[in-house]
Amino acid sequence: MERRIRFAHEDLEFARAVTFFDAIFAFAVTLLITTVDDFSPAAWSNLAALKGTNGPSLLAFTISFVVVMSFWRAHHQGVTSLSALDSQLLGLNCLVMFGIVLMPFTTEALGKLGDMPLPVAVYAVDITATYLVLHAVELVADRRGLRPTRMTRPELRSNLAISAVLPVIFLGSIPLAYLVSPQTAEWSWVAVAVLVPVVRRLTEPRHAADSTQLPPATPSPTPTPTPQENSE
Repeated sequence: MERRIRFAHEDLEFARAVTFFDAIFAFAVTLLITTVDDFSPAAWSNLAALKGTNGPSLLAFTISFVVVMSFWRAHHQGVTSLSALDSQLLGLNCLVMFGIVLMPFTTEALGKLGDMPLPVAVYAVDITATYLVLHAVELVADRRGLRPTRMTRPELRSNLAISAVLPVIFLGSIPLAYLVSPQTAEWSWVAVAVLVPVVRRLTEPRHAADSTQLPPATPSPTPTPTPQENSE
């Protein structure tokens, strides 16, 4: 039988796992700059030529840099707050790492062949799949009671609504790439930054304590002294 793995937060293995995950993010984000690799004399003859040859690759690098750093921040904060890592969470985290390591490949295709729909579609699928697995880590940890606090049902509904924004937009950009243009599909990704705060504001549960105003306290009547107390 397979031995179940469980690393408590205080264990050395837990810290080594987190360090390993962080190193993969750092390695992947470093590799992104290698996708900008046109150093021919013609490409560097003037700014217009540099923009024409390396501009799309630099734009793809910038998009991926922001995405990877956002993923790293969410992943690092989520994993380091767990009380333990078990076999299932380790497996899910390895899937997240797969998507992150694949990102330089899809970024290079997006930067150099961004006028074709297939690179845009592959990039969108990579981002979406990595994001969904990253979200699955949070949900599984919550179900297993490994997060600092368990999510209430309203919090879970809000979390699912917010987490649906990116997949809907990125997967929705695939038909745009084929039916309209790859550039239109790429511009549609900006909607993530606009819609996430809106959905968060609309779906986040409001605590009853914040909306319920308690009536002002009524001062207690001053006790009237008895005749015996007056005589004293």
